[in-house]
Amino acid sequence: MYIIFGSKKNVYKSIPGYGVEIVEKYIYRFYNEIKLEINIAKVIDNKSKIRVVDCVHKNCENLIPVKFFGNFTNIIQAKKEIDSLVCYGNLNTNLEKIL
Repeated sequence: MYIIFGSKKNVYKSIPGYGVEIVEKYIYRFYNEIKLEINIAKVIDNKSKIRVVDCVHKNCENLIPVKFFGNFTNIIQAKKEIDSLVCYGNLNTNLEKIL
């Protein structure tokens, strides 16, 4: 199983827990401004969680089970989902692979 999760600079950071291995990482730009770091990860343990830390409010974090981050059978399906979410019409968007 593969999942998709992201982090938004100065807003929130998503940190994979034990049993989640990042296999691809992208930077999403909207009109040349970085908006999101998007990860595709392989889930090794279905009981794993993603820790989401709020960068604005101190001591605010959540542990979210991986089942809430999609369920893709391979990297290609996960990438297609990312493409469908970030590309729309004639908007100036860019997805840069960094890992």
